[in-house]
Amino acid sequence: MAHSPANTTIDHHLKVLRDTLNVHVPYTGGIHPVKPEDLVIYYDVQGEKYASRIDMASATEEDLVALASTCDQATFGVDQKDVLDETYRKAGKMDLTKFASRLDVVVSGLIDTISPDILQGQGADGEKTLRAELYKLNVYGPGSFFKGHKDTPRGETMIGSLVVVFPTTHTGGALTLEHGGTTWTFDSAAELAATHAPGVAYVAFYSDVTHAVEEVVTGFRVTLTYNLFLVDNIARTALSNRVMAGPEKVLENSLRALLKDPLFLPKGGFLAWGLAHQYPIPPAPDNYRRSYNKPQLPPTRLGPILQLLKGGDARVRTVSERVGLTTHVKILYDTGENLDEAGVDVLADDVLNTTSINTEYEDLTKEIASMGVVLKRNEERTQELQQQYKKRHGYVQDQRREEGDVGTSTVAVHWVTKVTDTNQVRAEFLAYGNEASIEHIYGNAALFVEVPAAGEGIRA
Repeated sequence: MAHSPANTTIDHHLKVLRDTLNVHVPYTGGIHPVKPEDLVIYYDVQGEKYASRIDMASATEEDLVALASTCDQATFGVDQKDVLDETYRKAGKMDLTKFASRLDVVVSGLIDTISPDILQGQGADGEKTLRAELYKLNVYGPGSFFKGHKDTPRGETMIGSLVVVFPTTHTGGALTLEHGGTTWTFDSAAELAATHAPGVAYVAFYSDVTHAVEEVVTGFRVTLTYNLFLVDNIARTALSNRVMAGPEKVLENSLRALLKDPLFLPKGGFLAWGLAHQYPIPPAPDNYRRSYNKPQLPPTRLGPILQLLKGGDARVRTVSERVGLTTHVKILYDTGENLDEAGVDVLADDVLNTTSINTEYEDLTKEIASMGVVLKRNEERTQELQQQYKKRHGYVQDQRREEGDVGTSTVAVHWVTKVTDTNQVRAEFLAYGNEASIEHIYGNAALFVEVPAAGEGIRA
């Protein structure tokens, strides 16, 4: 299909929007200088009246063995429970009540060091900042390891974790991180071995990053773990001069160019992004099965998630709002996906409760459509769905339902990045075929930016 110059320009700016999200790495790490006294830890020893002291800068193997012997076996979280399984994690842990560290990650400047990366996308006005809460001390001796996992969220505003590695002599114990199909390795032992001044190794990463501690070969790897929370910055002057990141500026320029083009979404609609990171999506409310004044999207329980966005997701929200556009985290349902029937894309402002739907008497697509906004499927979205169908069945069959068939108006949407199943929700309904059965329809949270019609609002 030939593209007109106008369409080519629009495609170019959409590509720029897409490309700006590919420059973000979901972690930061390195060596941070500290004072010698910051490397001292005091810890309790059972049966002893006074605390023991260890200086991580000069600790001997005997000192580290003594520290390790006072630790409990480290557990890990599974389904909100602490599990002990040394085939998955072998390490020692010490809770906050058992030790005290001289290191202050705020006073030492470590939080300031990691903030530009972890707060990337949060904007240049310093409205948000990081609060670090010390969680525990861990000791990994020879043969210790921790297989791939994600950290258990310790609150709705938890955005990530900070791991500080003390300069004890050891080999192995590198941290591998994986997100979005890409893997990175941070070898703190090698980094520390090349450092001569007092310092600690550090790595900070988002809470949905899968990470693993490789087996320690020799020596002892001693770490402090901090939970990182995204909070309002009361003293905004400290970060108010944060320079806008290059990708943010590029995204803003292309977004403004699209809004100036009268051929781009001339009747208004949405720009949509598949979310790159994982967030706490609430379950369906008991009574959410009602239509509302479409396509106006009222504030919902998903609203607070906007303030928890991180990385590229946060960048899109921040830039869109700076331009003057309204952003939403909403749930996208493909009504034909589960049953491989002709369906439509429905945008809902909350997780749907479909338990009262009975397909013996009701059309699933029409019922779901009545609870949200039906989106027009562009060529790219249609091709994406066809490929998903081919993956399930081995061939392509275009059996997508016309949006107008559901008896409601449709809203145009441009998908900048594909829908992801990173934040997938599931709803049940009663399906009838040869016999009744409980089936499921899946929805995926995504980021939607409302675009007014050409000549209206900020496009006037």
